[in-house]
Order: sequence, then structure tokens, then C-alpha cells
Amino acid sequence: MVNGVGAAVGSGDGTFYTNSAGEIVIEGLEPGTAVTAREIATVEGFVLDGEPKTVKIKAGAQAPELIFWNERAGSLVIQKKSSLDGSPLAGVQFQLTYADGSYVDYDNGHMSSKGLYTTDQNGEIRITGITGTVIAKELKTLPGFTIDPATQTQTVQVNASDTQYLVFYNTPVGNFELIKVSESDPTKRIPNVTFEIRRASDGGLVDTITTGSDGRATFQLDAGDYYAVETECPKEFKLDSTPHYFTMKDNGAGTTLTVKNKAFSGILIHKTDKSTGKGIYGVTFLLYDSTNTPIGQYTSDNSGYVYIEGLTTSGRYYLRELENKGYVPDTQMKTVYVTAGQTTLVEWENIPITGQIQIVKKSADYNSTNGLPAGTLLEGAVFEIYDKAGNLVDTIKSDKRGLAVSKPLPLSRYTIRETKAPANYGVSDQELTAYLEHEGQIVRFEVTNKSLTTGVSITKTGPKEAMAGQPVNYVLSGIANNSNVRLDNYYWRDTLPAQVRLNTIVTGTYNFPGVYKITYRVNGGEYRTLADNLSTSRNYTLQASPAALGLAANERVTEVMFVFGQAPAGFAQVEKPQIKCTAVAGLTAGSSFVNIADVGGTYNGVWVQAISRWVTTVYGKPTRLPTTGY
Repeated sequence: MVNGVGAAVGSGDGTFYTNSAGEIVIEGLEPGTAVTAREIATVEGFVLDGEPKTVKIKAGAQAPELIFWNERAGSLVIQKKSSLDGSPLAGVQFQLTYADGSYVDYDNGHMSSKGLYTTDQNGEIRITGITGTVIAKELKTLPGFTIDPATQTQTVQVNASDTQYLVFYNTPVGNFELIKVSESDPTKRIPNVTFEIRRASDGGLVDTITTGSDGRATFQLDAGDYYAVETECPKEFKLDSTPHYFTMKDNGAGTTLTVKNKAFSGILIHKTDKSTGKGIYGVTFLLYDSTNTPIGQYTSDNSGYVYIEGLTTSGRYYLRELENKGYVPDTQMKTVYVTAGQTTLVEWENIPITGQIQIVKKSADYNSTNGLPAGTLLEGAVFEIYDKAGNLVDTIKSDKRGLAVSKPLPLSRYTIRETKAPANYGVSDQELTAYLEHEGQIVRFEVTNKSLTTGVSITKTGPKEAMAGQPVNYVLSGIANNSNVRLDNYYWRDTLPAQVRLNTIVTGTYNFPGVYKITYRVNGGEYRTLADNLSTSRNYTLQASPAALGLAANERVTEVMFVFGQAPAGFAQVEKPQIKCTAVAGLTAGSSFVNIADVGGTYNGVWVQAISRWVTTVYGKPTRLPTTGY
């Protein structure tokens, strides 16, 4: 006989289930038979007793009993929600372990591989029949959401007859949705419309998106200001090159931008460069009716398009190109047939008349790093060439002779900017303008680069001695970009020793206007943001104690980093930042600990860094040695 609480017990002969009295009676066993039973499943609310038990059947003896005890157990409910509106998130994966590192593998008798569980349609994971300390860690969230490192791992004590809840929140990534509709019928969506998404701050290209069959395009964007500009659309609609500005907020809320296109009927001319396929700006056309009477004059836009609408009469029209400076003139009259309500596309190519731009690159002064004198021809300078419409048409690089040569370019006005300097030289900020006015013309420039000087500095000071449990305050000074060029990815960082705990950060001020953010790391984990959009001209005092940051007893801040992004030449700290800490209890008198501060930035992808250390000794009364001698 086996006694248990509604359990399923496995034996060598099969699987048996307890009756209403909690018993299993097995008859017909031969004397001398050894029976081993193991409980393999129990009822909800009880802990499985998985220890096998063995008994031997004896002839003439009373039927032996095996007793299995089941303790009442608790339940754990994990809830996953959006931080934006509290809605449940299904399909988020967690791993559950006990305090000893073993996996929470039994969910009322059902095995979960390596403690992995996934939230259901209600955004929940419900586990019954467990007791003890359970550690839940979020492993994978849904597309469009981010895991919060501060709450990614949570610990809970589950007791018998107890139900515990853990709630995890995910923040939606800023989701941008663009919808393209017809101006005359906003319910009509327009597919195959291409947009460039650019930063509002500097016009930098973020990405290119195209509307799908439903007229929608979606894109994941960080918080910030942007604009969308249309670059291509179906010929049945008029291209809208107006920038459409929008803002992505840092609270995770999505942004939807609806852009309208006006339906177009008439003649659409696309004027392109035969050698590049790109549109030609500023080409003028005359339109004639079927009697060869001029009825309109039109000029191509930045993309080489000409829209001729308002043609109420179907039939035959004629087009003639008036002028196209820099290209072989196409004087042939083109015949176009127009049907009212439809768009007639005319693809019109021109062969360019070309010239060339050449740049000679030289050293402006003696370079103490490589020993090159002033006037030395320099290899490796990179230039970008833009046409008068602002389009990048060529990128060139100086060779061993210091010469950078463009490809043949159509006659026009061009702007040239240096984007990368030779090694050990700074980029020239001189902007050049070239006019190519006749076939075969070569416009030559000489551009010099000054020797590059890069360097950063930081100085860390603090108490020479400290007592356990007492304040340990550090002061930062001399934080600067000593280079004669701008540094990117500029930061300064303080690495805290294990012997102190962070309390307060005084930010200090800096001599160039701008904003920055402060991040920190806990126990060497991922960086978390403490404060953002801080003004360089204001001196802030920020609370950063374990209580203020919501840290657990076994957690501590190991690093604090000030992130500036770009630091111009001469960038420097004005008011001194301070890192205020407290020495932990129980430090050994006479021992010491080291605080490290570093600063750095990149120029042309190469890091420039400096470091400063400060050693503090733990104060304590010296031990007096016994007196010896006579």
C-alpha cells in the first residue's frame, strides 16, 4: 500500500494514482519481490516528494506500506506589462532559478527546460507547487520594447500556502509610423513612396523608408527631433519635397506622421544625366499645343522633375528644351500625347559636357610628430564634392603626389569640403567653390593642413586618509580637451573602489554651451542613465546613494560617467565636479584603496585618453610594539 495526497506514483510495473483516501493498493505481488516507488506528480498546491522508496514483499507478513509526505506549497505569478499604459505583454521569456542556482523546472509536475517560461496571452506566468527563494530574470522581450536593467532580475520568497506576485515593466522603443494618403481622398493610401528620415539638428540621414501596399512605413527611432522628406513617389501623384518635422518623446510614446500627396494628371518630365542617371536641376522647357503655339514654360526641380498640369484638352503636345548649361543641347522637338485624367511620363536624358576639379594637399607647417616640413605634399586627405542642388556627386582622396582628382563633372557650380585629413593633421574647415564653365576645363586648388595636436587631461584629488564609515569626497579638476581639433565621443569617468559607497554627485560647469548626460554602472553591469539633457552652464547636485538609486543590499555603483558627445578644441571644466562617498565599515587600519578617473574622445576614429589616480589610506591607531632591551 502507498499512502500520499492525490499523487501519481511510478513503479516498475507502471503508473498508479491515489484514490480519494490518498492510497494506492497493489495486489498480486510475489513474496520476495522488491518494489520501488517514486512520486512523479502531485496535486496543485503541494510540493512533490520525489525521493524513491523501496520495500520487499514477505510471505505471510502484513502488507507493507510506503508513505509519501507532501508539504503544502505556494504559487508564483509573474506579470509583464508595458510601462506606457500597463497593457499585458504576451510572449516575453523569463528564466527562473532557486537561490542555490538550480532551475525551477517543475510546474505542478510539468518540466520546463532550464527554467524557461514565457508569458501567456494575459502577460502572465503562473507557477504552483513551489517554495523557497526564487530568482526571476527577464531574458527576451518583444520587438519594439526594451528591458529595464534596473528591474530585469527580481527575487521573491515563496512560502507554503502563499501566492507571490512579481511585476516587470518594459518601455516601448519610440516607434515612428508614416502614413501616405491622397490629398483628394485621405482614405486612399499610397504605396511605394520613399522618404528620407533625417535629424532636425544637423540634417544627417538616419535611414530611408518606403511605404508598403497599405501606404504605411514604420521605423524604430530614439527620442529626438527629426524630419521626413519625400524623394520618390508614383507618377500618378506629385512629389512633395517639403520637410515634415516630428518629435519622438523619451516616454516611449509612438509618433504617427500623415503626409498627403496631390493626385497628378498631365505631363511629367524626368530630366536625367545620362552618365549618372541622376536628375538635372534647372532645365527649362517650352510646351506647345497641337498647332505649335507656345502655352507654357517650365523648369526642372532638384530631382530633375517637371510637372505640367492643368491640361484640359486631350491630344498631341510638343516639348522643346530651352537651355541646359553643362550638357550637350537636345534641340529635337518631342511629341507627347496626353489623355485627360492620366499622367504621361517623359524620360529625357542629356549627355554632360564635363570638366574636372583637382586639389593639391600640402602641410601648412612643420609637423613635430612625423617630422615633415611645411609644404610637404600629403597623401590621404578626403574631400566631398556637392553640386549646386546640394547633392553629393563625388568623393576624392589625395594620392602620394598630394593630388586629389574628381571624375568628369558636368559644367556647373560645385562646393568642396574636406572630410578627413592625412594622419597627424587636422581637417581644414575651408569651403571651396569651383565653377566649371567650358568643356575640358580643370579647376585646381591648393589646400594646406595644420599639424594635429591632440590631448586630454584630468586630475583627481581626495583625502589622503579616511576612517571607516566617514565621508570620502573626491574633487575633479583640469578636465579639458587640449587638442587643436574637435573630439567626438568625449567623456570623463570616475571608477569607484569597493571600499566606498557613492552618495552625491556635484556636476561642475564647463566653458562651452551644450548638454550632456550622466550614466552609472552597478556591480560592473550595463550603463544606466542617472540624468540627461544637463546644461554645461549649470552646476547640479544629484543624489546617487544606494537608497536614491533603489539598489539592493549587494549592489553598489562602480562607475560614474559624464557623456558629452562632441567637445570642441579648448573645451574645459570651469567649476570643479565632486564625487561624494562614504567609506564602508570594517576597513583595516593601514590598508589603502585607489580611485581612478579617466577622460577621452576620438579623432578620426582614434581614441585620445588620459588617466588620474588617487590613493587613500585607512586611518587607525598604530599598534605599539613591546619595549625591549635594558
